[in-house]
Amino acid sequence: MLLTALVAAALQPSWGLAASKTQLQTAVTFTIFVLQGVMLRQGEAKKALGAAGAIAWGLASILVITPLLAPLAGALPLQPPGLALGLLVFGCMPTTLSSGVALTQVLGGNTALALLLTIATNLASVFTLPFLLPWALKTTASIGGFGAAAAAAAGGPAGSAAAVSAVRLDPVPLLVQLVQCILLPTLLGACIRASGEGLRNWVDANRRTLSVISGGLLSLVPWMQVSKALSQGVTVAPAALAAAVAWSLAFHLVYLVLNSGAATLLRLGGSDPVASAPTRRALIIVASQKTLPVAMAVLGRLAPAVGAEAAGCAAVTAVFSHLAQTCVDFALVSRWLEHIQRRDKKAKTV
Repeated sequence: MLLTALVAAALQPSWGLAASKTQLQTAVTFTIFVLQGVMLRQGEAKKALGAAGAIAWGLASILVITPLLAPLAGALPLQPPGLALGLLVFGCMPTTLSSGVALTQVLGGNTALALLLTIATNLASVFTLPFLLPWALKTTASIGGFGAAAAAAAGGPAGSAAAVSAVRLDPVPLLVQLVQCILLPTLLGACIRASGEGLRNWVDANRRTLSVISGGLLSLVPWMQVSKALSQGVTVAPAALAAAVAWSLAFHLVYLVLNSGAATLLRLGGSDPVASAPTRRALIIVASQKTLPVAMAVLGRLAPAVGAEAAGCAAVTAVFSHLAQTCVDFALVSRWLEHIQRRDKKAKTV
């Protein structure tokens, strides 16, 4: 659906442009996070509270450590500069809302831990992103990244004070906006889920259908943002987009290596490799992924500050980064699962 939305934007940008002038994006974003709140299984997440070390590292990795690389992503020499902005914003995001938990379950990992980290980081990001994003944008501008490019386009030299402040974000208004468009609808959805056991059972039985509806709504956001950018004459060369996606996968690989190394060195889940395996599998997968819905919501709020052109290019980068991340992780989990099955089979024959 995401690819269909991008194709539709390319073929007929005037429709998406017209939609972007309405309150459709606000309504769509609100509905997406209500659905996410309805589908979150908070009760299962509470079962992971005993894994204190894994929880601490997971929260730190997702909310603080991996986003530290975001300014480097924003400083990549990609054209148009909005592609690098997309990598920066995507790198600041919390973990995925569904695929991380699903992949953890396939691997036989600690699903409760995956759920806990998913819920905690997506809610906490509402309060961390308003401070993290201004820092990342200011830092990347100071090293010649996205903000410096914006200043250069306006006639200012890269590295100057104008470059550093080319994109100014006030944390408080952004915090209020994220509370309104992410936190409140998610909590509303959670309250709806908690209102009755019959409703919970219906939601769980129709999870796939609700996910499809949520995905369809999500595709409307990049459709509007990309249409708005294309209507202003913005074009992205396939080679430039491929380079942006390649860099996104490189950062994703760094996240995987970082979290895998931390899980081993810190002995997260315990010193016994067999007993700790489910916890470490969950941590490696969930702490290495970045979510698209929050990225789309954030880009919608950043558009007035960075411009429709940059926001549209950033949306394209985020969408393709999400798709590439998902494909790579599904392939990784498939290979990982085969390795686990071969090892277990060999152990049984010994």
